[in-house]
Amino acid sequence: MKIIIAAGGTGGHIYPALTLANELIKKGHKVSFVGSNSRMEKTVIPNNGFEFIGLDMKMPVGNILNKVLSLVSMTKAYFICKKIVKAYDMAIGFGNYISMPLILAAKDEGLKTVIHEQNSFAGKANKYLDKKVDLVIGSYKENKETFRNSNTKIIGNPQSYKAFKVKKDPNVLRELGLDPNKKTVVIFMGSLGSQSVNKVLVEFLNTVDFSYQLIYATGKQNYDNVINSVKPKDNICIKEVINGVEVMANSTVLVSRAGATTLSEITAMGMPSILIPSPYVPNNHQYYNALSLINNEAALMVEEKDLTVNTLKSTIEKLLNDDELRNKIENNARSMGNPLVLDEIIEEIEKL
Repeated sequence: MKIIIAAGGTGGHIYPALTLANELIKKGHKVSFVGSNSRMEKTVIPNNGFEFIGLDMKMPVGNILNKVLSLVSMTKAYFICKKIVKAYDMAIGFGNYISMPLILAAKDEGLKTVIHEQNSFAGKANKYLDKKVDLVIGSYKENKETFRNSNTKIIGNPQSYKAFKVKKDPNVLRELGLDPNKKTVVIFMGSLGSQSVNKVLVEFLNTVDFSYQLIYATGKQNYDNVINSVKPKDNICIKEVINGVEVMANSTVLVSRAGATTLSEITAMGMPSILIPSPYVPNNHQYYNALSLINNEAALMVEEKDLTVNTLKSTIEKLLNDDELRNKIENNARSMGNPLVLDEIIEEIEKL
């Protein structure tokens, strides 16, 4: 089949789409992408070796004028997509407003259409496309409550596929100057980091004495501030970015945001985690992502409004020092993962 995928805006949409696309190529299918000319997919997707068709689209946010301009831009993109899709057999959307023109154009031109939802709380674009597409693939059982499409399958996030394959390697910690035989906490707030959480973490690193090792991946925006503000200690490693799944596989506890990709990795690996959902995302979807794990006793959660040095310290120690609790969370998290996620998604796609 010739398949065209719409993915963009954030890594949470783009990287699962790329993982699926790479596997589709291995199965003999041909894959191209569409996305926005002004967002990260413009460089990330071509850098991963895929044909990328850029469209001029504006985000539907802000005042009325901006929303009208967004509607106009997406209408133009729709008519461009109507021409593009004639060369394909199927269109797949990974959420976000960027997928709307492609999926609607593909449907109107008679192609088979699929949407994938990475979050437990579906976004506006996927809610709108729900009953218009031939197949909805969700990542959480909560998606069944949102989508009304009779062909809704809860399979998982393609990005978790990579996490299932990661093996423990003590050299990962040694290369960071740490001891692989000691308990290790890794704190990761995403590729950009979080300025609000960072303030608490700098105070935590400077005032709390702890015997375990700690890795803090600050993100690009916070690295200079942290490295200049935190007193050096042998058991603290500060990096701008890390290979998340490799470090997780060699750590004892993870403290992180509750983005869809991170949680798919947590459930794939059975990673004991403390989740601090970002309150700054649309529809508060990270909170609902985290809640899905909390309801299954597969993680602990501290909301950002409750985050202090003391709550962070006590929650880390609770999970790190209670082997029974940590094992329970690990097993429950792993039970939510699906090691066959890519095979099952492709099987459903090929059925169409």
